[in-house]
Amino acid sequence: MAKGKSILHHCAHCERATKMEVIGPVETQPEKTWYRCTRCRHATLVDVTALRMKQEESARKPEREQCQDYRPESTYTVGDAIFHSEWGIGKVVSKERTSGGDRAIVVAFEKLGERKLLENVVVEPDAG
Repeated sequence: MAKGKSILHHCAHCERATKMEVIGPVETQPEKTWYRCTRCRHATLVDVTALRMKQEESARKPEREQCQDYRPESTYTVGDAIFHSEWGIGKVVSKERTSGGDRAIVVAFEKLGERKLLENVVVEPDAG
């Protein structure tokens, strides 16, 4: 297998973004290529044209008007652009569970890199 023939892509079997190595193109559909997950060895057919368009779109920086204000009570999806009052504009790159069982999002900020933020936090009303 030649070096440089891999991508980072979501594996449906592992249910996470993993490194995928190229197996080969589909002769009848040149825009599609077979890739194999290096973690579980599951093969996936990837539309290379759609993947390239998605990468170009994600590379664009979101404007402030396009961002949601970050609030721990809210729920976010991967790809959402958020605005944090202290850290600025960022994009949700993944979701995970904390060791305490809470839900968290991993946000890639323009200047700070990746940070984990809580989401879907239940806020109890003040008793007084």
